[in-house]
Amino acid sequence: MPNDSNRLPSLYHSIREIVAPDVEPFMATKTTLVDLSHTLEDCILRNQLPSVIFTGFQESSHWRAETQRYLELANIATAVCIFAGGTPPVPEERHIAVTLAPSDPLRQEWFLLVLTEWFCALLCGLDNQLPVAEEGDRSFETLLTFQPEVIDKALDFLIPTVHRYRPDRAAELEQARQRFPPRDPTGPFFTQIMSEIVSHMQRRNDRQRQLLLELQALNERQRTLEDTIAQLAAPVVPLFEGVLLLPLIGNIDSRRAQQIMEYLLTNIADRAADVVIIDITGVPIVDTAVANYLLQTIRAARLLGTHVIVTGIRAPIAQTLVNLGIDLGDIITRNTLREGIAAALAVLGYEIRPKTSI
Repeated sequence: MPNDSNRLPSLYHSIREIVAPDVEPFMATKTTLVDLSHTLEDCILRNQLPSVIFTGFQESSHWRAETQRYLELANIATAVCIFAGGTPPVPEERHIAVTLAPSDPLRQEWFLLVLTEWFCALLCGLDNQLPVAEEGDRSFETLLTFQPEVIDKALDFLIPTVHRYRPDRAAELEQARQRFPPRDPTGPFFTQIMSEIVSHMQRRNDRQRQLLLELQALNERQRTLEDTIAQLAAPVVPLFEGVLLLPLIGNIDSRRAQQIMEYLLTNIADRAADVVIIDITGVPIVDTAVANYLLQTIRAARLLGTHVIVTGIRAPIAQTLVNLGIDLGDIITRNTLREGIAAALAVLGYEIRPKTSI
């Protein structure tokens, strides 16, 4: 095992120099890298293609989840070389294990290099090392290439790395490389890979579209619920023909005040109301803001030609309004709702009288 060295080279940067500026790297999460890696490996497994595979993860714990896959690949491939921070749980006779030094840049890279008689491929990602809540969301600066000259360069990097760590197994990889030199894609397999990648993209797009539709439906339900709450928060009750009652209950903030005004004015217009009774018996606190909202609502109703009567002004509230300098002198006010109803009928030219005994 070599001594740790911060001067060890990086696979990603070595191939990045070759493909730039023709190919720009893309950002991919660890989950996407797993999907792309499986797409390439599935082509080997599905078609039983003799091959050479070089692969590396960041953490040895990931190998335990991939054990069965790499056992299956080892049954088909001429050689499987696994680079990891620990020892992969795959029998040594079935693969070449390279346990990387703690300072080796390969421990921060995700890569899969595949050599077959019909195509070669290299997926390589460099960890951005940004904090994430979920490991699958870890992001990588990524390159995916099928160019033989780039893959040759990657082999010139990886095989000497095997020489450093596992000189006892390096000759096997040299022989395998001679058997499967990097070449341009031929046959149907490259098409299979591209079709699977596009199919996977379409599935994700379909899922994203479905989530968007669900979000839109959720927003619509939320708007309906808000409208219902607004109506319950400002229930306009028709008492008589031309007379509406708006009983207010609970605290009133700016948002609710706006909803009250809009809902009341809509009902005034729809019902052609002549008189509106606004009962504030259930409003616990009347401060400057609530008083101003109340005045704005009254003025807006008057602009529609509707008389407004305010009821439920108890002695403490009246004293508060005086102390705040709120002038309701030109507004009809009554102490109780019963008195307000009588005032509304009077505005319309009616009066309440006891029934005459026969």
